[in-house]
Amino acid sequence: MTLAQTGIVPEWIDRSADPCTDFFAYACGAFVANSTIPPDEESWSTGRMMERDNEAFLRKVLEDAAAAPAGGDPVRDKLGAFYASCTDEAAIEKAGIKPIQPYLDAIARVTDAKSAAAAISTLEAAGFTPMFDLGPQQDYADATRVIAALDQAGLGLPDRKYYLDSKGRIPAVRDAYKAHVERTFALLGDARAPAAAGNAYRIEEALAKLHQDEVVRRDPHAIYHRIDRAGLIAKAPGFPWADYLEALGLGSVTAITVNDPAYYTAVAKLVASEQPQALRDYLTWTVLRQSASTLGKAWLDEAFTMDKVLRGTKELPPRWRRCVRSADRNLGELLGQAYVAAKFAGDAKARATDLTKTVLAEMATELAGLAWMDAPTRAAAQEKLAKMTYLVGYPDKWRTYDFAISRTDYASNVRAAQQHELARQLAKIGKPVDRFDWQMSPPTVNAYYDPNLNELVVPAGILQPPCFAATFHPAVNFGDTGGGTIGHEMTHGFDDEGSQFDGNGNLRDWWSKPTKEQFAAAVKCIEDQYSQYEAVPGVKLDGKLTAGENIADNGGVKIAYGAYHAWREHVAPPPPREVDGYSDDQLYYMSYAQSWCSKETPEYLETMARTNPHSPPKWRVNGVISNQSGFAAAFKCPAGAAMVPAKQCGVW
Repeated sequence: MTLAQTGIVPEWIDRSADPCTDFFAYACGAFVANSTIPPDEESWSTGRMMERDNEAFLRKVLEDAAAAPAGGDPVRDKLGAFYASCTDEAAIEKAGIKPIQPYLDAIARVTDAKSAAAAISTLEAAGFTPMFDLGPQQDYADATRVIAALDQAGLGLPDRKYYLDSKGRIPAVRDAYKAHVERTFALLGDARAPAAAGNAYRIEEALAKLHQDEVVRRDPHAIYHRIDRAGLIAKAPGFPWADYLEALGLGSVTAITVNDPAYYTAVAKLVASEQPQALRDYLTWTVLRQSASTLGKAWLDEAFTMDKVLRGTKELPPRWRRCVRSADRNLGELLGQAYVAAKFAGDAKARATDLTKTVLAEMATELAGLAWMDAPTRAAAQEKLAKMTYLVGYPDKWRTYDFAISRTDYASNVRAAQQHELARQLAKIGKPVDRFDWQMSPPTVNAYYDPNLNELVVPAGILQPPCFAATFHPAVNFGDTGGGTIGHEMTHGFDDEGSQFDGNGNLRDWWSKPTKEQFAAAVKCIEDQYSQYEAVPGVKLDGKLTAGENIADNGGVKIAYGAYHAWREHVAPPPPREVDGYSDDQLYYMSYAQSWCSKETPEYLETMARTNPHSPPKWRVNGVISNQSGFAAAFKCPAGAAMVPAKQCGVW
């Protein structure tokens, strides 16, 4: 076995870099030096390479489906019609704004608070999200029940801080956004474009002042308030909530939670006090910005101006790529069937499942010996882990999409898909919890943990080379997929947010006071550590915003390392302990690092630092590696080296 055969990419390594000083530079330095960010991307990375490979495969599936005669296969027919409609740019241009005219007409009827509420209901029933958004949620106090949940919405910029702060590039981004809103109204032919844009922005700014920030929202107690229908009406009496719920098909629903009761009090007052024209402008802007991707070239180009500002992207992705992504968003489990058959066949699911079980077992071992956890809390943690379930690869039962698709009307297809999904989601309210409903499509290069379900989900899309393969050295599979994906998601069940839910998915304090205090101290160490890192010069990470992901990164890599060591002692034949001069421990850490090889635009890094709960890739490597007790021995690093600090942080 050669180094390349292990799953490590030798060409990405910069052997002139010192792994003990900057492990990201060592494992990924040549990747960064030799990579060019594609003009239609804000970054180029291991994950983006995998996504592009998947998209190329899915393009062939969709193009073949679009070219095939109708009537042979209902799955192929639906996919083909959707893709054909998306790639028919002439038909999209000819349609103009006709696809959104019914919603603009509904908005035009706004003359007072009552008619504004009716327009908001109409828009939300069609899949738009002005001011707030309603969906299903497992009751935090009783995870066996699905109740209705209202959450804040209505902003066009990534976060409330872009309306309220003046740090770094934020004022320039804000100015660019205001100009963008005005140009979009001008595309509509609105002679009042400057005034309309001013009204729309002013209302968004007012909403931003009411929004909870993302750090506050990391606390589940801050976003769960069971006030029910009667409480909602009492808190926000100026809004016709009965009519709103009826419009969404929820006329009999009474069990409702809201993210923040004060938000709905204030929004009801805002709707009642604003001039009808201003409300019409804001709602029109909501429809325009959330519909641009389905309209003609002028609308797409204008929407893309903000991608340039926020992400540093230079060009729109080609039409085919945007259509593949749209098909995945709107018909994901139809498209995923061909992907799974070709890319995740044979024993792939069994191998990934075995790896998952091994990492989970190591977490149980870790819990048994964790010095800072007392016996009662340890027992509750072990119980939670024992109840943790996992879904790997793809659903056992494929979702159906029982709505018509036209080959000639792309915008209507997207709206039909969105309305179908909204209806599917709202139908969950009041029903038993479905533990097998996937939140990602099978080709997705990602994974997630759901604290209400106490469940981790790993789609087939991330279980592909260069992250995972049957032929890879086991240390590489353990380091990348075992630590960076499975261990990471599992640890989310015990991060600063997930740890507040018990094994049944209920929001409940199951920690003793002394253990909770030690846990909080360990979390603060992580927060303080990452708050010192810069995304770009002058812009540091928000250690509180990124705490959960950083805890999961650090814990996942540590636990999967232990899992690999335990596994290799009991497998026959044992894996090679050295390949081309690299020990298997070195392969383990290098595989984790190479899963995050990435090069980003400065604009994207700054936006990420201000809004994203994940740290930039460089710090997902160096921040984690500097806390791994096994790393120094693996790479023979001296004490005090940058990757071997005197003080190491760790929660799990």
